[in-house]
Amino acid sequence: MNVIKDPRELRKIISDFKKNRKTIAFVPTMGYLHAGHISLMQKAKVKCDILVVSIFVNPAQFNDPQDLINYPIDTEGDLAKCQSEDVDIVFLPTKEDLYPDGIPTIKIEIPSLMNVLCGSARPGHFEGILIVLSRLFHFVQPDIAVFGKKDYQQYKVVDRLVKDLAFPIEIIGSDTLRETDGLAMSSRNARLSEKEREAAILIPRTINLAKKLLDEGERDIKNFKEILQDVLASSSLLRVDYLELVDPESLQPLEKIETTMLLALAVFSGNVRLIDNTLLEI
Repeated sequence: MNVIKDPRELRKIISDFKKNRKTIAFVPTMGYLHAGHISLMQKAKVKCDILVVSIFVNPAQFNDPQDLINYPIDTEGDLAKCQSEDVDIVFLPTKEDLYPDGIPTIKIEIPSLMNVLCGSARPGHFEGILIVLSRLFHFVQPDIAVFGKKDYQQYKVVDRLVKDLAFPIEIIGSDTLRETDGLAMSSRNARLSEKEREAAILIPRTINLAKKLLDEGERDIKNFKEILQDVLASSSLLRVDYLELVDPESLQPLEKIETTMLLALAVFSGNVRLIDNTLLEI
């Protein structure tokens, strides 16, 4: 496994692989890797000759400075996990490596997908993601990039970015991995206290209840959402940032129950913001 920090060195190595017609798959991460990240690597590995994983906590996508400070880091553990998964290259740049002239002020926006859900709740978040991914795509030059669908909005935004700007990259989504109690795997879970972790179980329970309500014939969208919000409100440790039913493609809020919907939610357990989603079909 080759660990590279310098983007210029990475580009040279990638260029050599390209000359030899090697296909490259890419899994961008912010580190503190867990089984969900591993599943992305495994999915990517079978589709390529060379697997590149990046580890970079991107300051451009944090609208809350304290959230950036608190983001967990375990570089040694991350590299060990990448080694065990036979990752070919780990790109491990510093902020100065990736943004030598500072974070670019240029903005890349896809308003229809970015002005809802996490986009409206976290101003500048997706702009920061698209900046860093544009640079990473430039350095890695992947044929394939794999993203987890736990961050469903990010997955759709990146897919649109690639299509609109004609990046020659296939974006692949990978289903959410969950803990044994149903909580979506996330690096942020490590920041939860024991009580906050127990309270967070109401998030997957709310998702399961949503499926049950639809199976039992609930078709009033207002009542449907109120029931789900009441479940989350039953814990004093939880605070709902948003709970929305949206079109899975446009991400626009729905005014009535449809045959296919995305239930998307963001919930604070204590001070830790957790996101989750599920596709609902009737």
